[in-house]
Amino acid sequence: MFEDLRGYLNHLEDHGQLKRVAEEVDSKYEIAAGIRKTSDIEGPALLFENVKGFAGWRVLGGLFATRKLIALGLGVPEEQLLERYLTLEDKRIAPATVSTGPVKEIKWTGADVDLHKLPIVTHAGKDVGAYVTIGVQVGKDPDNGARNLSIHRMLLLGKDRLSLWAPPDHHLGRMILKAEEKKRGLEVATAIGVEPAIVIGSQAKVPYGVDEYHVAGGLRGAPVQLVRCETIDVEVPAMAEIVIEGVTIPGERVPDGPYGEYPGCYSEAKSAPVLKVTAITMRRNPIYQTALTGMPVTENHTLIEYANAAVIYREAMKIVPEVRDVYVTPGGTFRHHVVVSIKKRHDDEARNLILALLALGIGLKQVTVVDDDIDIRNPTEVEWALSTRMQPDRDLIVIPRLACSTLDPSVPKPRSTAGWGIDATVPVADRSKYEKVLIPGVEKIKYI
Repeated sequence: MFEDLRGYLNHLEDHGQLKRVAEEVDSKYEIAAGIRKTSDIEGPALLFENVKGFAGWRVLGGLFATRKLIALGLGVPEEQLLERYLTLEDKRIAPATVSTGPVKEIKWTGADVDLHKLPIVTHAGKDVGAYVTIGVQVGKDPDNGARNLSIHRMLLLGKDRLSLWAPPDHHLGRMILKAEEKKRGLEVATAIGVEPAIVIGSQAKVPYGVDEYHVAGGLRGAPVQLVRCETIDVEVPAMAEIVIEGVTIPGERVPDGPYGEYPGCYSEAKSAPVLKVTAITMRRNPIYQTALTGMPVTENHTLIEYANAAVIYREAMKIVPEVRDVYVTPGGTFRHHVVVSIKKRHDDEARNLILALLALGIGLKQVTVVDDDIDIRNPTEVEWALSTRMQPDRDLIVIPRLACSTLDPSVPKPRSTAGWGIDATVPVADRSKYEKVLIPGVEKIKYI
């Protein structure tokens, strides 16, 4: 794979998927506007080389804004992305600790720590402030030292303070609460500007206690090289562009928000833990990376698309062995709506599948099940199946009060939703009247 982020950027440039922006841009809104536009036109990634007020800094955005960029990061064709995500956990390679690395070239500690010197970006019009959005947080379980990698937003609060919105039901949030029960803070390092394998590995849906560095090592086919932090007992990628070291302050919370979130709406202010920054280390001529979320599709969505699809596919296969395909939809933010095609052998299999998937707790709100003759990535075919193969009074299932991970503004209370499913499959015994009208010989036509 790639030794570091810079190697990946060279790879993208060779494939025409990196645009260097020489004109001056402001870290407030202008960088995010560029990322919004490149997301809407399907790439490329953007490297801003002239950031107002931040001489010597470069800002990278839109690195994972499209499936093509995700595929290039994983080294597979786009059509094999689901297959690749299904094997993320199959091969794991433990990381290797080294004495030093490029991320140690510049060190700020003590009074030198100043987050205002980083070009932290303000993204959406009603965001409460500037946010670190694609730093990979590294924390350790306070009881057994098990390491976790994750990505959570961080609001700039001051020269040495950030919020850390890690929900309590996420792994890092659980670690923060466990540390607070012991009357202490949690040491957390945030690595910004790392190779794709580490970012993608951090999003793998592995059980609590599994070290995502091992997943990243499997993705890259070699150990991730780690160095120890300067002020906390945490290991970080030696080739990272920037590392922010810190400790959460037990019991301290701040309002975090409004913030333009993945459903495409603003989340309300949330009570978030506070991180006291103890050191910042970085490479010379560092690249600060930011990521955009908001209305789909952005890199926030593409990074979770196939991770969620893989979880759904594995669960679906337990219920219906002949699952043909799974598609989490862009309009459903790659999280709330899924369409599954199956080869049905029993008339009620689709209902079992709907109930199982809604119970997953990953944010699914709608499950649509269709037959294997439907192209689930073609919205016209899916709508046609709904129009001709289901009756609402018979084939619609509504389940109230499901616990799930969601920021959907319509929910009755936080992290809870209702779910619904549609069985748009045809009866096993009477398929003939549901057949598609097909015209013989279309594939032979060459004149158009």
